Amino acid sequence: MSLLAPLGLLALLTLPVIIILHMLRERRRRVIVPSLLLWQLLPQSHAARQRRRLSITLLLLLHLLAAALLALALARPQWELIGFGGRRHLALVIDTSISMAAPAPGASGSRLEAARARAQALLGASGGGSATLIAAGPQARVIDSDTGNRARLVAALARLQPAGVGSDVAGALTLAEASLRGRPNPQIVVLTDAALAGELTARGATVPIRWETVGGDLDNRAIVAFASRPRPGAGLVQVYARAVNYGGGALRTVVRLYGDGTLLDTRPVTMQPDGEVELTWTVPRGIGFLRAELDGDDPLPADDRAELSLVAYRPTRALLVSEQPAALERALRAVPGMELTVMAPAEYRGNAADLTVFDGFLPAAWPSGGVLAIHPPRDSTLLATGPAAPVSGDVTITPAGTDLFEGIGLGAVEFGPATPLTPPAEAVTLLSRAGQPLIFRWRAPGSAITIWAFDLSQGNLTTRLAFPLLVARTVRDLLPPAAPGSALAGATLNLPVDPRATTVEVTAPDGTATSVAVGPEGRALVTFDQPGRYTLVELAGAQRLYTAQIGVNAGAAVESDLRPRPVPEAVATPPARRERDEAAQPLWPWLVALALIVILGEWVYVHARRSRGFAES
Repeated sequence: MSLLAPLGLLALLTLPVIIILHMLRERRRRVIVPSLLLWQLLPQSHAARQRRRLSITLLLLLHLLAAALLALALARPQWELIGFGGRRHLALVIDTSISMAAPAPGASGSRLEAARARAQALLGASGGGSATLIAAGPQARVIDSDTGNRARLVAALARLQPAGVGSDVAGALTLAEASLRGRPNPQIVVLTDAALAGELTARGATVPIRWETVGGDLDNRAIVAFASRPRPGAGLVQVYARAVNYGGGALRTVVRLYGDGTLLDTRPVTMQPDGEVELTWTVPRGIGFLRAELDGDDPLPADDRAELSLVAYRPTRALLVSEQPAALERALRAVPGMELTVMAPAEYRGNAADLTVFDGFLPAAWPSGGVLAIHPPRDSTLLATGPAAPVSGDVTITPAGTDLFEGIGLGAVEFGPATPLTPPAEAVTLLSRAGQPLIFRWRAPGSAITIWAFDLSQGNLTTRLAFPLLVARTVRDLLPPAAPGSALAGATLNLPVDPRATTVEVTAPDGTATSVAVGPEGRALVTFDQPGRYTLVELAGAQRLYTAQIGVNAGAAVESDLRPRPVPEAVATPPARRERDEAAQPLWPWLVALALIVILGEWVYVHARRSRGFAES
């Protein structure tokens, strides 16, 4: 119970006043006599005076009860019905990190299964109030919410699976508090194995939070790092792995390295208690996919292996359309993964390519894919001609062009005359001279387009070291890079894709295939919620544009240590006044009504006594 106006309790001071008035009240029996004159001659005896004592009468009790009820009503009490059969409103936060797949000591299944069972018991005991189910995986999310349909929540519980590395407990608690805002008798219950170092921190809370841990203290070992880098000039790739022993005893095991499914190396290792070991290999180029495995069984097999794609470049079919292709051809062939075809403008028939480079020529329509147009003709219908372009002057790199020109010196570069062009409204200027755009880019449906408005043959850019670097960076901006070699389980990546792609087909390690739509900015949001090898296929309708494989790994320093940490204590803070008003029921109207009933009873009692007294007299 809470009081909205505690100062109203000062009215309780009337209770002693009522008692004093009752003590001072004279109580004499009425006697009818002929005269009072003879009594005045009698001496007054002080000894005969009787000490006044408080008589507990029904009238006194009625007066005190009425005054007490009115005083309490002035304090405006509110009752939240907690603990007296009121419905409890519950938010269940369930840890769905990869460590919840480890066994729960004393139970027949995993920690997540133990959390499911406990969650079902809590739902059954919530008294019919609302319930919200929240998953605290790498990204916190609300699974389902209802106001009494427990079967739906139980079905959602059954579908929960470990979602990856990390647990966003803080975000889950924020979602839980939002779902309980304004509800009476709220409570948050967090079901976790508490195996996340540094993740659980003390925080303020507007509702009570109860932490319940599942699982126990388990030793584990894991591969927490697996990476590669090419060895310059040697045609070899250096591979690095790090394995950690999260246990109190020394461990001897074997690490095996596989390349495209073939065993490449077997290496015995010894790890001290809470120790680690680092391993390196040198493998020849041409191997597409690597897998490292720790031998033996432990509570969490998912982090005993790690996978990595060695494909560093996306294969690109490029088409150069130019009358004088020599300089551009040399620069384009130096781009890794480039397969180049060169033709004259008269031979161009709309040939399909991942990247099309036009030099001094433009077709009737933009081709799909990446497009680099150099010194486009003024009579082209694809670009609007602007005012006459200056031939000389200082060039200016715009903020949008900083990445393109980083580390490139343009002081001695002469760009030559430029075609006076007016960029489209959606275009971004990267380089300009005296206010006239020299390099700008934009995206069109199915195409990414960059314009070099200047004439290469009339300047000295092709003779400078900046030229091949500028060509390579322009190609990088027009075409997406190769897919990453690996990712952590549970990660969500915003992957750049081919400008022509409309969807990305994602196949998980368990064979489940999903389609992800490509956004207008040419990116696809892909979530990797299972450890293992993912396959990504970029599609333009039914046409396959690019296929990549990504190794998704569960080993991480914040996740593979299965030993629980102490859970924090939430620092409770009172909810806002408006939320308290909405959650509680006012009692003061009932108190006022009861006080009026008491006053009415007093009036009936007094009048009944008077009537009886007159009748006796």
